[in-house]
Amino acid sequence: MRQTIAFVVVAAVLAVTVSARVKVTTGFDPATDFSQLKVFAWPDDAPGQMKMALTKDDDPEVLRKRFEPVIISAVEQELTKKGFRKAAAGERPDFLVAYFGLVSVSTSGQTLGQFLPGSVAWGLPPFDAVATSLKIYEKGSLVLDIMTPTKAPMWRGVAQAEVHRDQPAEKRDKRLREVIADIVKKFPPKK
Repeated sequence: MRQTIAFVVVAAVLAVTVSARVKVTTGFDPATDFSQLKVFAWPDDAPGQMKMALTKDDDPEVLRKRFEPVIISAVEQELTKKGFRKAAAGERPDFLVAYFGLVSVSTSGQTLGQFLPGSVAWGLPPFDAVATSLKIYEKGSLVLDIMTPTKAPMWRGVAQAEVHRDQPAEKRDKRLREVIADIVKKFPPKK
């Protein structure tokens, strides 16, 4: 019995930890009738953009060339799984898909006593707000926009996660594909 409880607790902690690594949020125009959307395309001018906010020497073009083929392939694959079809040459799509990527610096910190409830007996707050841990890391954000053919916004999915440059390229590509699947899973929205 104890082993079963311990296993359930460990599994729950791992599930929360894994799902907490990638945060996905979405928003949409409630006036849009998503049931009419069948055929998609990428914008003619560019499928997306990459931005970097780390150092003055960063080149977002290198990042775009590296990850754009993975992003396009994964988005097309996930939309096809959901029953959407990519527009043939010269065919007018029902909607456009565009991506935006951003790599920036983020922080995570904890302060002494932040998880303890306040108490009148100790005074409020019970401790001075002293940092006990501080983590500075690269954070990546991927935005997928679904727009009308005239580029009016209809739906947006955003995923944010810690970037791990030290991982092999295959592992990073696999993680990016999983993130895209998590975003597209929420499209079309359930009203």
